[in-house]
Amino acid sequence: MYIMLGDEADADQGRGQKFFVYSAVFIHADDVDELHDGIQKIRDDFGYGATDSLKFSDCPKKDITREEHRDVKKAVVKLARKHDVVFCAYAISHGIAKGETHDNLVLFGANTLLGKFNEFLNAEDGIGIVLMDRIPVANQYKYLKDKFQIGLQFPSGGTRKLERIVGYTSTCDGASHLASMADILLGSFRYCVNEPDKDIANAAIFPTLVRVMWYRETKDGTKNLREYGLTLRPEEIKVASHQNDYDDLVGRLSGYLKKKEQD
Repeated sequence: MYIMLGDEADADQGRGQKFFVYSAVFIHADDVDELHDGIQKIRDDFGYGATDSLKFSDCPKKDITREEHRDVKKAVVKLARKHDVVFCAYAISHGIAKGETHDNLVLFGANTLLGKFNEFLNAEDGIGIVLMDRIPVANQYKYLKDKFQIGLQFPSGGTRKLERIVGYTSTCDGASHLASMADILLGSFRYCVNEPDKDIANAAIFPTLVRVMWYRETKDGTKNLREYGLTLRPEEIKVASHQNDYDDLVGRLSGYLKKKEQD
């Protein structure tokens, strides 16, 4: 049994980001207890109270420095790697998606990663339960019911059943330590994708984060992220400048795989 937690980042196209990102983490049910206890220990070590939010964005606690907050995030990413948490991301250029509504961007990302989760479960011969952060649709529960009862629905009218996913529900910040971990992994990836040169200290997280991403290894030892832990859309890009952005992203992620993880 696996649990998927899904969430978005950078739907706002007004701050110079190149990509909209939606991501998910896949967690084996056997690891939930140790992950929960591990994140609670990190919270205790850094003085987080029961109602203090633990997310990638700046810590609301006045007595936590930016450097300490970075250390918290590094510790959470390392904990995820230790317990074989799997990270999966969907990204599309804001330039290509220009004109799409926020709702559609989120739904495209969420649907794509639900499909990836089902593929992952097939590969692992497992079943899964999905916990989604708030989805900006008129009736979130109808969306969740449709995914369970119908599956993925395509513009052509076709559908694809997600037969390995046995349940859907929603969650929010503060309702689970696992949601905190998912937010930190997503936020770290967002920096990698959209602000690689803005914060050198956060960049130290990337080599570990990329190793948490779902990949397949080829016969020559190359680790392939595309269409596993990294789904880039659209598949066909007709504008050279957009293709350059995609190539740069894939190159940077591949480079992080080759870098040494921090102790």
